Amino acid sequence: MTRWLARIGLILTLMAATATSVVPGAAAQEGGGSASVELRSPYVGVAVEAGDTASFDLEVSAPLGEEVAFEVGDVPTGWTAQIRGGGFVVDRVLVDEGLRHNLKLQVEVPPTAPDGSYVITVIAIGARSSASLDFGIDVAPAVGGGVALETEFPVLRGPSDVTFTFTLDLENDTGEEIQFGLQTQGPKGWQIDARPSGQSRASTVTVGAGSSERVTVDVDPPDFTPAGTYSVAVEATGSGESASAELAVQITGNFAMALTTTDQRLNMDVQAGKPSELSLVVENDGTAPLVDVSLSGTAPSGWDVSFAPETIDRIEPGETATVLATVTPADDAIVGDYRITLRSQVDETNDTIQVRATVETSLAWGLVGVAVILIALITLGLVFRRFGRR
Repeated sequence: MTRWLARIGLILTLMAATATSVVPGAAAQEGGGSASVELRSPYVGVAVEAGDTASFDLEVSAPLGEEVAFEVGDVPTGWTAQIRGGGFVVDRVLVDEGLRHNLKLQVEVPPTAPDGSYVITVIAIGARSSASLDFGIDVAPAVGGGVALETEFPVLRGPSDVTFTFTLDLENDTGEEIQFGLQTQGPKGWQIDARPSGQSRASTVTVGAGSSERVTVDVDPPDFTPAGTYSVAVEATGSGESASAELAVQITGNFAMALTTTDQRLNMDVQAGKPSELSLVVENDGTAPLVDVSLSGTAPSGWDVSFAPETIDRIEPGETATVLATVTPADDAIVGDYRITLRSQVDETNDTIQVRATVETSLAWGLVGVAVILIALITLGLVFRRFGRR
């Protein structure tokens, strides 16, 4: 019995020791901390030109609640190396839950730096441990990154009464964060707006080193802009860097026409069997040329409507063309008012007017009527004269 009690006591002692050593470590890991100080960076070696700035993202981890101090060593003479975060030079941080440091090692290479390979060491010192990380910098000519403004669709096409939206990517391949101002240039009277995507009023965009941001450009031409291709330039500038993009808007134009008479009257007098002429005007009210304008007419049965010319080759925006319409009523058309429909059209649009044609008796028939009346009056006069004496 004593031996079993001793074994049970030993087991309980080991369990208590294990719980004491394991639980704190597990809690630190669950909270996002680390049992010792660690330094990490996605890039630990870059190539730059003399006079450029190299920037490295830096991440530190340590037991929660611990302060970590930084030292930067092996900095060549004339170089500047700093750890920055939140707009400040940082020499120590507190590691705890919910704290984001966003640290960067920024190394300014002097313009006189000789070509070659250099190593700068960052040391993180905690309460019970420390860590170091080496960053390699190769100084060489013509290796510095630049900025670019690119789009997959530089040309958009449509009518003038719509807004054209371009999407561009502003890429920063330099070693430092840059705030870019956005400028645009286009035809006079056009409304052009360049802004960071998702923003309605911002005119600047900040792009981190080695990152890119999306830029939206809205182009709104005047509603009656003539058909054609128009250029729009977009430029992003900042920190001595600049990038530009050439965009193009192809206006297809609006198609519209108006058909009327030269004197604005929509009635005419005609005689049965005889042609009468009516002068028409076709006006291009749109922004695109009207090509192969055809004219046609609808009239009562037996009537004829013709045009000279029957087809107009081309009418430019804002211009007019004159057409002579000839209306010939049927030979047996009786006196009265008739409706005639006249139409001008192209594939994209058309216009119609209705003209009232009034058929009148001809002069010959009028003279015949007068003669009949005179003969009737003379006959009646002779009858009364002959038989009136009786």
